[in-house]
Amino acid sequence: MTLFLIQWGAELRKMLSRKRTFIGFGAFLLLEAVLLYVFKRDGSASFFRRIISRQGEAFESYFSALTLAFLIVASAVFILGAIYITLVAGDVVAKESEDGNLRLLLARPISRLRLLVLKFLSCIVYSWILIQFIAWSALGLGVALQGWGGGLFVFAPDQGVLEFYNAADGLYRYALASVALSLSMSLAACVAFFFSCWRIKPSAATITALSYLLIDMIVKRGKFMESYKHLLMTSYMESWVHLYAERIPWALLLRNYSILAGVGLTLFVLGVLVFESRDLKS
Repeated sequence: MTLFLIQWGAELRKMLSRKRTFIGFGAFLLLEAVLLYVFKRDGSASFFRRIISRQGEAFESYFSALTLAFLIVASAVFILGAIYITLVAGDVVAKESEDGNLRLLLARPISRLRLLVLKFLSCIVYSWILIQFIAWSALGLGVALQGWGGGLFVFAPDQGVLEFYNAADGLYRYALASVALSLSMSLAACVAFFFSCWRIKPSAATITALSYLLIDMIVKRGKFMESYKHLLMTSYMESWVHLYAERIPWALLLRNYSILAGVGLTLFVLGVLVFESRDLKS
Protein backbone atom coordinates (compact mmCIF):
# COMPACT_ATOMS: atom_id res chain seq x y z
CA MET A 1 0.00 0.00 0.00
CA THR A 2 2.87 2.36 0.83
CA LEU A 3 4.43 1.76 -2.57
CA PHE A 4 1.07 2.39 -4.23
CA LEU A 5 0.72 5.74 -2.45
CA ILE A 6 4.28 6.72 -3.42
CA GLN A 7 3.57 5.88 -7.06
CA TRP A 8 0.25 7.76 -6.93
CA GLY A 9 2.00 10.80 -5.44
CA ALA A 10 4.54 10.70 -8.27
CA GLU A 11 1.70 10.53 -10.83
CA LEU A 12 -0.03 13.52 -9.23
CA ARG A 13 3.23 15.52 -9.22
CA LYS A 14 3.70 14.71 -12.89
CA MET A 15 0.18 15.96 -13.62
CA LEU A 16 0.76 19.14 -11.61
CA SER A 17 4.02 19.83 -13.46
CA ARG A 18 2.10 20.38 -16.71
CA LYS A 19 1.02 23.97 -17.36
CA ARG A 20 -2.28 22.92 -18.95
CA THR A 21 -3.37 21.47 -15.59
CA PHE A 22 -3.72 25.00 -14.22
CA ILE A 23 -5.38 26.66 -17.22
CA GLY A 24 -8.83 25.77 -15.89
CA PHE A 25 -8.21 27.45 -12.52
CA GLY A 26 -7.15 30.73 -14.15
CA ALA A 27 -9.94 30.62 -16.73
CA PHE A 28 -12.61 30.13 -14.08
CA LEU A 29 -11.33 32.98 -11.92
CA LEU A 30 -11.59 35.26 -14.95
CA LEU A 31 -15.03 33.93 -15.84
CA GLU A 32 -16.30 34.34 -12.29
CA ALA A 33 -15.17 37.97 -12.21
CA VAL A 34 -16.91 38.64 -15.55
CA LEU A 35 -20.14 36.91 -14.50
CA LEU A 36 -20.24 38.71 -11.16
CA TYR A 37 -19.93 42.01 -13.03
CA VAL A 38 -22.72 40.98 -15.40
CA PHE A 39 -25.03 39.81 -12.59
CA LYS A 40 -24.51 43.07 -10.73
CA ARG A 41 -25.49 45.21 -13.72
CA ASP A 42 -28.93 46.79 -13.65
CA GLY A 43 -30.41 44.59 -16.39
CA SER A 44 -29.49 41.26 -14.77
CA ALA A 45 -30.25 42.49 -11.25
CA SER A 46 -33.70 43.69 -12.38
CA PHE A 47 -34.45 40.24 -13.81
CA PHE A 48 -33.73 38.56 -10.49
CA ARG A 49 -35.51 41.35 -8.59
CA ARG A 50 -38.71 40.56 -10.50
CA ILE A 51 -38.44 36.80 -9.86
CA ILE A 52 -37.67 37.19 -6.15
CA SER A 53 -40.33 39.87 -5.62
CA ARG A 54 -42.99 37.70 -7.28
CA GLN A 55 -42.39 35.09 -4.58
CA GLY A 56 -43.00 37.68 -1.88
CA GLU A 57 -39.36 37.82 -0.70
CA ALA A 58 -37.01 40.79 -0.33
CA PHE A 59 -34.57 41.17 -3.20
CA GLU A 60 -31.95 42.82 -0.96
CA SER A 61 -31.91 39.78 1.35
CA TYR A 62 -31.63 37.08 -1.28
CA PHE A 63 -29.46 38.63 -3.99
CA SER A 64 -26.47 37.61 -1.88
CA ALA A 65 -23.01 36.07 -2.23
CA LEU A 66 -24.52 32.58 -1.98
CA THR A 67 -27.06 33.32 -4.71
CA LEU A 68 -24.39 34.78 -7.02
CA ALA A 69 -22.11 31.77 -6.39
CA PHE A 70 -24.96 29.38 -7.22
CA LEU A 71 -25.74 31.27 -10.44
CA ILE A 72 -22.09 31.13 -11.54
CA VAL A 73 -21.73 27.42 -10.79
CA ALA A 74 -25.05 26.52 -12.44
CA SER A 75 -24.39 28.55 -15.58
CA ALA A 76 -20.73 27.78 -16.27
CA VAL A 77 -19.43 24.61 -14.67
CA PHE A 78 -20.84 21.98 -16.98
CA ILE A 79 -19.53 23.33 -20.29
CA LEU A 80 -16.31 25.05 -19.22
CA GLY A 81 -15.53 22.53 -16.47
CA ALA A 82 -15.94 19.66 -18.93
CA ILE A 83 -13.46 21.34 -21.29
CA TYR A 84 -10.65 21.51 -18.74
CA ILE A 85 -11.34 18.12 -17.16
CA THR A 86 -11.29 16.38 -20.55
CA LEU A 87 -8.18 18.38 -21.49
CA VAL A 88 -6.26 16.87 -18.56
CA ALA A 89 -7.84 13.39 -18.53
CA GLY A 90 -7.58 13.00 -22.32
CA ASP A 91 -3.89 13.76 -22.02
CA VAL A 92 -3.07 11.38 -19.20
CA VAL A 93 -2.36 8.18 -21.18
CA ALA A 94 -2.31 9.39 -24.80
CA LYS A 95 0.41 11.96 -24.09
CA GLU A 96 2.64 9.31 -22.51
CA SER A 97 2.10 7.15 -25.58
CA GLU A 98 2.83 10.02 -27.96
CA ASP A 99 6.05 10.92 -26.13
CA GLY A 100 7.16 7.27 -26.08
CA ASN A 101 7.26 7.14 -22.28
CA LEU A 102 5.05 4.07 -21.88
CA ARG A 103 7.76 1.58 -22.84
CA LEU A 104 10.10 3.15 -20.28
CA LEU A 105 7.39 3.16 -17.60
CA LEU A 106 6.39 -0.45 -18.21
CA ALA A 107 10.03 -1.59 -18.20
CA ARG A 108 9.82 -1.09 -14.44
CA PRO A 109 8.14 -3.70 -12.18
CA ILE A 110 4.64 -2.29 -12.58
CA SER A 111 1.71 -3.83 -14.41
CA ARG A 112 -0.35 -2.05 -17.04
CA LEU A 113 -3.42 -2.31 -14.79
CA ARG A 114 -1.63 -0.66 -11.88
CA LEU A 115 -0.34 2.13 -14.12
CA LEU A 116 -3.87 2.82 -15.40
CA VAL A 117 -5.34 2.74 -11.89
CA LEU A 118 -2.82 5.41 -10.81
CA LYS A 119 -3.62 7.60 -13.80
CA PHE A 120 -7.38 7.10 -13.46
CA LEU A 121 -7.37 8.07 -9.76
CA SER A 122 -5.26 11.12 -10.58
CA CYS A 123 -7.87 12.25 -13.14
CA ILE A 124 -10.67 11.84 -10.58
CA VAL A 125 -8.70 13.82 -7.98
CA TYR A 126 -8.06 16.60 -10.50
CA SER A 127 -11.76 16.87 -11.43
CA TRP A 128 -12.71 17.02 -7.72
CA ILE A 129 -10.13 19.71 -6.93
CA LEU A 130 -11.14 21.81 -9.96
CA ILE A 131 -14.88 21.69 -9.16
CA GLN A 132 -14.32 22.46 -5.47
CA PHE A 133 -12.03 25.35 -6.43
CA ILE A 134 -14.72 26.73 -8.76
CA ALA A 135 -17.47 26.43 -6.15
CA TRP A 136 -15.57 28.05 -3.29
CA SER A 137 -13.74 30.70 -5.32
CA ALA A 138 -17.13 31.78 -6.75
CA LEU A 139 -18.46 32.10 -3.19
CA GLY A 140 -15.31 33.95 -2.10
CA LEU A 141 -15.62 36.46 -4.94
CA GLY A 142 -19.32 36.84 -4.14
CA VAL A 143 -18.52 37.62 -0.50
CA ALA A 144 -15.88 40.12 -1.61
CA LEU A 145 -18.47 41.85 -3.79
CA GLN A 146 -21.65 41.55 -1.70
CA GLY A 147 -20.33 40.84 1.78
CA TRP A 148 -21.52 37.88 3.88
CA GLY A 149 -25.14 37.64 4.87
CA GLY A 150 -28.51 37.30 3.29
CA GLY A 151 -30.09 34.07 2.13
CA LEU A 152 -29.80 31.75 -0.84
CA PHE A 153 -32.20 31.99 -3.75
CA VAL A 154 -32.20 28.93 -6.02
CA PHE A 155 -33.84 29.15 -9.43
CA ALA A 156 -33.43 26.04 -11.61
CA PRO A 157 -36.55 25.74 -13.81
CA ASP A 158 -35.31 22.65 -15.72
CA GLN A 159 -35.23 20.67 -12.47
CA GLY A 160 -38.34 22.38 -11.06
CA VAL A 161 -36.44 23.91 -8.13
CA LEU A 162 -37.30 27.36 -6.78
CA GLU A 163 -36.36 27.73 -3.13
CA PHE A 164 -35.28 30.28 -0.53
CA TYR A 165 -32.94 29.47 2.38
CA ASN A 166 -31.41 31.49 5.18
CA ALA A 167 -27.61 31.90 5.25
CA ALA A 168 -26.85 28.84 7.41
CA ASP A 169 -29.13 26.45 5.54
CA GLY A 170 -28.04 27.95 2.23
CA LEU A 171 -24.36 27.38 3.00
CA TYR A 172 -25.11 23.78 4.03
CA ARG A 173 -27.01 23.12 0.79
CA TYR A 174 -24.29 24.83 -1.25
CA ALA A 175 -21.55 22.66 0.31
CA LEU A 176 -23.62 19.49 -0.18
CA ALA A 177 -24.36 20.36 -3.81
CA SER A 178 -20.69 21.13 -4.54
CA VAL A 179 -19.75 17.58 -3.45
CA ALA A 180 -22.48 16.11 -5.67
CA LEU A 181 -21.35 18.30 -8.57
CA SER A 182 -17.81 16.94 -8.18
CA LEU A 183 -19.25 13.43 -8.39
CA SER A 184 -21.17 14.36 -11.54
CA MET A 185 -18.18 15.93 -13.29
CA SER A 186 -16.03 12.88 -12.51
CA LEU A 187 -17.86 11.20 -15.39
CA ALA A 188 -16.26 13.72 -17.79
CA ALA A 189 -12.86 12.51 -16.54
CA CYS A 190 -13.94 8.87 -17.03
CA VAL A 191 -15.02 9.50 -20.64
CA ALA A 192 -11.79 11.32 -21.51
CA PHE A 193 -9.68 8.65 -19.76
CA PHE A 194 -11.39 5.93 -21.80
CA PHE A 195 -10.55 7.61 -25.11
CA SER A 196 -7.02 8.37 -23.88
CA CYS A 197 -6.36 4.61 -23.62
CA TRP A 198 -6.77 4.23 -27.39
CA ARG A 199 -3.94 4.72 -29.87
CA ILE A 200 -4.84 8.31 -30.68
CA LYS A 201 -3.37 11.78 -30.17
CA PRO A 202 -4.08 13.52 -26.84
CA SER A 203 -5.98 16.29 -28.62
CA ALA A 204 -8.15 13.70 -30.40
CA ALA A 205 -8.97 12.02 -27.08
CA THR A 206 -9.95 15.37 -25.55
CA ILE A 207 -12.05 16.51 -28.52
CA THR A 208 -13.81 13.14 -28.82
CA ALA A 209 -14.73 13.08 -25.13
CA LEU A 210 -15.86 16.69 -25.15
CA SER A 211 -17.88 16.14 -28.33
CA TYR A 212 -19.70 13.22 -26.74
CA LEU A 213 -20.61 15.26 -23.65
CA LEU A 214 -21.75 18.29 -25.65
CA ILE A 215 -23.82 16.19 -28.08
CA ASP A 216 -25.41 14.43 -25.10
CA MET A 217 -26.26 17.79 -23.54
CA ILE A 218 -27.64 19.31 -26.78
CA VAL A 219 -29.77 16.24 -27.47
CA LYS A 220 -31.06 16.29 -23.90
CA ARG A 221 -32.20 19.91 -24.22
CA GLY A 222 -34.20 19.03 -27.32
CA LYS A 223 -37.73 18.28 -26.17
CA PHE A 224 -38.08 15.61 -28.88
CA MET A 225 -35.73 13.38 -26.84
CA GLU A 226 -37.84 13.49 -23.68
CA SER A 227 -38.75 9.81 -24.02
CA TYR A 228 -35.07 8.84 -24.24
CA LYS A 229 -33.76 11.07 -21.46
CA HIS A 230 -32.85 8.01 -19.40
CA LEU A 231 -30.20 7.14 -22.02
CA LEU A 232 -28.42 10.51 -21.76
CA MET A 233 -25.66 10.86 -19.19
CA THR A 234 -26.08 14.62 -18.76
CA SER A 235 -29.58 14.08 -17.37
CA TYR A 236 -27.98 12.15 -14.49
CA MET A 237 -25.08 14.60 -14.16
CA GLU A 238 -27.54 17.41 -13.41
CA SER A 239 -28.84 15.57 -10.34
CA TRP A 240 -26.78 17.79 -8.00
CA VAL A 241 -29.38 20.56 -8.40
CA HIS A 242 -31.97 18.39 -6.61
CA LEU A 243 -29.99 18.88 -3.39
CA TYR A 244 -31.45 22.40 -3.32
CA ALA A 245 -35.03 21.09 -3.25
CA GLU A 246 -36.90 21.58 0.03
CA ARG A 247 -37.39 17.81 0.29
CA ILE A 248 -34.27 16.18 -1.09
CA PRO A 249 -35.19 13.14 -3.26
CA TRP A 250 -32.54 10.84 -1.81
CA ALA A 251 -33.84 7.73 -3.61
CA LEU A 252 -33.62 9.50 -6.97
CA LEU A 253 -30.13 10.79 -6.18
CA LEU A 254 -28.96 7.34 -5.07
CA ARG A 255 -30.25 5.80 -8.29
CA ASN A 256 -28.75 8.49 -10.54
CA TYR A 257 -25.33 8.47 -8.90
CA SER A 258 -25.27 4.67 -8.89
CA ILE A 259 -25.81 4.81 -12.66
CA LEU A 260 -23.02 7.39 -13.05
CA ALA A 261 -20.68 5.27 -10.91
CA GLY A 262 -21.55 2.17 -12.97
CA VAL A 263 -20.91 3.98 -16.26
CA GLY A 264 -17.63 5.42 -14.98
CA LEU A 265 -16.44 2.00 -13.78
CA THR A 266 -17.44 0.42 -17.09
CA LEU A 267 -15.49 3.06 -19.03
CA PHE A 268 -12.44 2.36 -16.85
CA VAL A 269 -12.66 -1.41 -17.44
CA LEU A 270 -13.11 -0.90 -21.20
CA GLY A 271 -10.15 1.48 -21.22
CA VAL A 272 -8.02 -1.15 -19.45
CA LEU A 273 -9.07 -3.81 -21.96
CA VAL A 274 -8.18 -1.53 -24.88
CA PHE A 275 -4.84 -0.63 -23.32
CA GLU A 276 -3.99 -4.26 -22.51
CA SER A 277 -4.59 -5.21 -26.15
CA ARG A 278 -2.23 -2.55 -27.50
CA ASP A 279 1.21 -3.40 -28.85
CA LEU A 280 3.40 -0.75 -27.24
CA LYS A 281 6.63 -2.01 -28.82
CA SER A 282 5.82 -0.79 -32.32
